[in-house]
Amino acid sequence: MSDTDAEVPELPPLALILAQVGSERETTKSHAESLDTKAGVVLGLAGVLVGLAATVPPSDAHRLVFHVGLGVGVLAAVLGAAAFLPRRYPVLEPAVLRRFLSSGEDETGSALLDTQIDMIEDIASLVKRKGRRVQLAVIALTIAAAMVVVGTLVAGGANHA
Repeated sequence: MSDTDAEVPELPPLALILAQVGSERETTKSHAESLDTKAGVVLGLAGVLVGLAATVPPSDAHRLVFHVGLGVGVLAAVLGAAAFLPRRYPVLEPAVLRRFLSSGEDETGSALLDTQIDMIEDIASLVKRKGRRVQLAVIALTIAAAMVVVGTLVAGGANHA
């Protein structure tokens, strides 16, 4: 049997591919919503940390590490807010689909598939950036919490000595 006699494998039907792409869109959307939730938690915790740190008496908060920690806490809040801010996610414009009314089913399905793949790529890029912001916000919050606690304990220990 020669290479020219080999049968070309049949491609999966368009409907199957469209269903898989639709499933991928939902997964990506779910991931974005999960990151929004995490960013909201970081934003809330950073706000609590900064609020509590602001109540420390000035005599106890004279340590540089405390103030740097407070600044990093504000940075964590800003990063959390930047990740949490709504972004414009690509969506199908139903009015644009009207131009396919006179097209065949395969042509319409192919165009719809290409559009959805482009949308997934755009959403994936947004989710990746959002994920980096959330990750940085969590790191900043962890550092801020540690620094504020250490700064408070050191200042408290110095006042009792």
